Amino acid sequence: MIKFKYTAVALIPLSILFSSGVFAADENEESNIPVLTVDGGTVHFTGSIVNAPCVVDVNSEGQTVRLGQYRTDSFKDVGSNSAPVDFTINLINCSAETYKSASVKFTGSTPEGTNDVLALASIQAGNKIAEGVGIQILQDNTPVTVDGSEGTAARTFNDGTNRLPFQARYLALNENIIPGEANASADFSITYQ
Repeated sequence: MIKFKYTAVALIPLSILFSSGVFAADENEESNIPVLTVDGGTVHFTGSIVNAPCVVDVNSEGQTVRLGQYRTDSFKDVGSNSAPVDFTINLINCSAETYKSASVKFTGSTPEGTNDVLALASIQAGNKIAEGVGIQILQDNTPVTVDGSEGTAARTFNDGTNRLPFQARYLALNENIIPGEANASADFSITYQ
């Protein structure tokens, strides 16, 4: 009886070895399915190589400043505004060897007759855009031009990382505020001096 147990135990690994060959043959028959390739989308790579004293931090390049929601009656008259929201443009890997200061030039669409208010635009086609309000960018609580005509006040920078602080807020342009999307965008460039 003992010899039979050893023989049965010895046959088990052999049966597994042979059965796996059978499974492998079945898998090879199924691999005759043609290869299928489908489009998966697009990956966009952006950036630039600069010969400048600083590099704009990647988190500053495409940032979104969330101004929040406001009721139409929050704007009592022309010139009334929302609470300012802080944002920064960070310059990294700076070398203050040649240039010592930096200013920012914002360029965006402005309502007719203004150069310090961004015109509102829709993010999605078909959505209603709010009327009677624009967006201001502030430096030290003072509106800056946003039509690309001039830069902000220059800020001294040091070696390493430097923060250029700004604020943004809604500004009532007339007394009749109509609700809707209240978005805008501005490109920016850095001038070193």
